[in-house]
Amino acid sequence: LLSSIAEQIGVVIANTDLYHDLEDFGINIVKSLIVTIEAKDVYTGGHSERVHHISMLMAQELGLNNKDKKILNWSALLHDVGKIGIPEAILNKASRLDNSEYTVIKGHPEKGAQIVQPLEYLAESIPGILHHHEAYDGTGYPARMKGQKIPLFSRIISVADTFDAITSDRAYRKGASFEKGHKILNEVAGTQLDPDMVQVFNKVYEKVRTSLSEKRI
Repeated sequence: LLSSIAEQIGVVIANTDLYHDLEDFGINIVKSLIVTIEAKDVYTGGHSERVHHISMLMAQELGLNNKDKKILNWSALLHDVGKIGIPEAILNKASRLDNSEYTVIKGHPEKGAQIVQPLEYLAESIPGILHHHEAYDGTGYPARMKGQKIPLFSRIISVADTFDAITSDRAYRKGASFEKGHKILNEVAGTQLDPDMVQVFNKVYEKVRTSLSEKRI
């Protein structure tokens, strides 16, 4: 009996080690994907990290449990992973995109979901990636979801993504100040963004402003 128990314990330990090896491997794949995104889009270096940082501050304010924080963690880091499939000429264009180019860009959430899908470890992060460009009033993409039907993680990421997009430099414009970005976020609450999530952002704004200022020094 003791011998049998010892054998079973050995199997469990071996499987546990294998699980952690696979988990580490998956995390390294994610890191590689993020580096690839940043390398393609020269004007948004650090964007994924900043969106992740803001999203996790909001998660803390919302009191999300550890499981949900873990899902949001990967969703936020990989929200733009689909840009790997977007031509660099479009990503780095030094002027505003025309309609056909904008249509190509709008495909990146679906491409991102397709890229992540084979990674079972990240399966629960797919909705956050796929729907982070849905608008609260139903005018977003790719599914034109509306209001609370948009996944919570997507609504969090959308606020963080919008703020960083407004306050970051682009090829065709300088980024707005944090104060201006904050003001715009509140102006589009209820149309582009979930007003409740904007209120959560308002509560962590000072932390966001301080930490992002340090990151950009």
